[in-house]
This record gives sequence, C-alpha cells and structure tokens, in this order.
Amino acid sequence: MTRRVLLASLNAGGGHHALRDSFAAAVTRADPEHQRLDPVVWTSADRFIDWFYSMCVRFLPQFQGTIVELSAQPWALRTAMALSPQVRSELRSLIRRESFDLLVTTHPIQSLFLAQGRRDLGITTPLVLAVPDYGVPATGYYPPLAALRADALVVMEETTLEHYRSLGIPEERLHLSGFLTRDPFVRVGARSRSEGRDTFRAALKAEVAAALPEFGSFDLSRPTLLFLGGSAWTVKTEPVLDAVLADPELRETTNVVVVAGRDRDFEGRVRRRVRDGLHAFGFVAPDVLAALMGLADAPILGSLAPATLQELLEVGLGPLLLFHFIPGSERAHVGYIESQRLGLYAPRTEDMLHRIREVVGLEPPSAQVLRASDGFRERARLLRSRSVERALQLPRFLERMLDAAPRADTGETRAVG
Repeated sequence: MTRRVLLASLNAGGGHHALRDSFAAAVTRADPEHQRLDPVVWTSADRFIDWFYSMCVRFLPQFQGTIVELSAQPWALRTAMALSPQVRSELRSLIRRESFDLLVTTHPIQSLFLAQGRRDLGITTPLVLAVPDYGVPATGYYPPLAALRADALVVMEETTLEHYRSLGIPEERLHLSGFLTRDPFVRVGARSRSEGRDTFRAALKAEVAAALPEFGSFDLSRPTLLFLGGSAWTVKTEPVLDAVLADPELRETTNVVVVAGRDRDFEGRVRRRVRDGLHAFGFVAPDVLAALMGLADAPILGSLAPATLQELLEVGLGPLLLFHFIPGSERAHVGYIESQRLGLYAPRTEDMLHRIREVVGLEPPSAQVLRASDGFRERARLLRSRSVERALQLPRFLERMLDAAPRADTGETRAVG
C-alpha cells in the first residue's frame, strides 16, 4: 500500500527548502516507483516570515538571536503564530482538503500550525519536524506547550540529538539523519577526484562562461577566493572584500569571485568595481555555483547554513573561512567547523585578511590555518559519506512512524520498532 507523505517547507533563508528537498530525494532513492511512500512536496506561499527574518538578520542581528532565545516562552510562540495568519490558513486548508498518512515539515512555525490544525480537525496523522541547524536548537522546535509539539524530531547532528535525549524524548521518536546535496555538487565533487586538475578546471571555466560570458576572462593560473553567503548574506563579507581589494599583492595574484545572491544593491556595488581578476554575480543556478566552488581555493563566508556547509564539503572546497554567522540559528556552526577541523572563524577584518593571505601562500600559514587545511579533503569526504548514509536511512524511519500511527478502524497504536 502506498502511503502519502507531506513534505512541507517555508522560505526563511533557503535552508528549510534544501532539507525538505533532501528528504524527497532520499525517499525517491529508496523507493523510485513510490510503491511504499509517495512524497508530496509542498511549499508555503507565505512571504512575511522570510521578510521579517531577512530584516532582522541584516539590520538587527542581535535581535534575531534574542528571538531564538524567546522561543522558550509560550507567549512568544503565540505571538509568532498570530503574526503568521497565511501559514495557518493554508495548512488548515491543505490537511482538510487532502489526505496524508504522515506530515513532515522542516520549519517550526509550520509544525506549530499542523499540530494545532490536526487537533482542531480531529486528525490523528503523525507529525514529524526536522531541525536543520546544529547544536542546541531554538525551543520552538520542541515547544513548552505539549499540544503544539510534533510526534517525532529528525535532527542533523549529534549534539542536537543529545540535547533532545536530555529532555527525555523517547529514542524511537528521534532520528539522526543526513543531507543529500543537489546533483551539480555531487558531480563536481566526483570530477574533482577523478579528473586531472588542469583539465577539470578548464572544463569548469568553460561551463561557467557558457552561462555567464563575462567569466571568459577568468585566469586559471591564479588562486581563487570565493565570497559566499547563501541567498542574501554575502554582503556581510563586504569589509573583508574591501580589504582584499585594497591589498596590492592579493589583487595582483588572485581571482576574487563574489556571489551576491539576491542582494541587488550589494551586487551593484561590487560590479562597479569589476576589473581584471574580480568577478561579481547575483543569484546563480546550482550548476554554476557548484562549478565556481570547484574552481575556488578558499571560500570566505558571510553565513554558514548546513546546506551550504554540506555543498562545500561535497565539492571539497576548504578550509572554510567564516567571517560572520547569523546569530541564534548558526552560532553552533562555528564550534562545529572548528571541532571538525573544517575551517576557522575570524570576525575581525584584519585577522581574516591574514588568514586569506596564508591560505593563498602570501604569508606563512598559522597553526590555525594548518589545522584546518591539512587533510581537509579527506575529512570532508568522510563526513559526507556518513551524512549520505544517514540520509538514506530516513525513509525507514518514516515508515516506522507510519507503522506506529493509530489505526483508522480501532484507534490502536502499534509500537515503533
């Protein structure tokens, strides 16, 4: 019997969509004909939450961190729900209109409304919430109001798993999963390991230039710095970019590639400075972004969402040079990349400039850079293989949740096994 699984997401920085799409890919790989599980990928039409999130992160970053802390308060959850009427109405309409055997979401606001909606409508469909970020998450993922909690949580990192265990959540209601990166990143990573460096890089340059003709002037003989920050936060690296462009040695010896995402103002400012060695783009397609990662020698990051982290590891680009992170949701990612020897956090412009010069060989490498760079690609491959293995275990967990759901005819609940 085929069972319908709702895979819901809400746009708030892009990472929630990426994780939802990873779940859909895992289900399809385990069951290509969808004979057991039929994934229904659904995206909220709400734009307010993403606007509010973007405004906080860009202009009030400390307030963003405060919001995460306040999610422990019942009044704060009620306020967040009151400010999201579209999410409430569209989800209530969806679960009233369509029949699902399992509800899965990657955003806590959707989980709150799904829990509330199924209770109000008398629906017993089990609800699973995925936690995209690492470390101890916002309380909103497991709210103090039991009636608003999901039945099970999918987490992406061991520290998060231990946190929920410490809260007494039963083991069968927790699942440590992984992330399947998009195909372009998988292909570039595989080619980087199988093709000769010169041939590989020349092919990637040609692919980017086919999509973005101005990239034809890219100099393959130079080391390349890639400025990234997800869909909107590369702008946070602007002080470092200014310092790099003001450094005569770096300007003469490196390529500087800036992917500004959807921030048109920042893209415009960088484009006005373009000359030999500096390349500026806005939002680019995944295949172009993967190729740019394959061409780069070091990423300078204005944020570090888990999806971006996994794509960088898939391609083998590192060490990761993190200049800024989003308060609240990304704080734990600093400790993660440092403990895993994947990169370093340098929030002062002068310090980051030295680390960049060390990575490209203009200064002797510090102990900090050596620790992250020595053996980076091997560690990246090991972490990716573990993540993929865990990701492919997700469908079985979802099936166990379905097997444990109340039977429609008797109301009996079967044990999760």
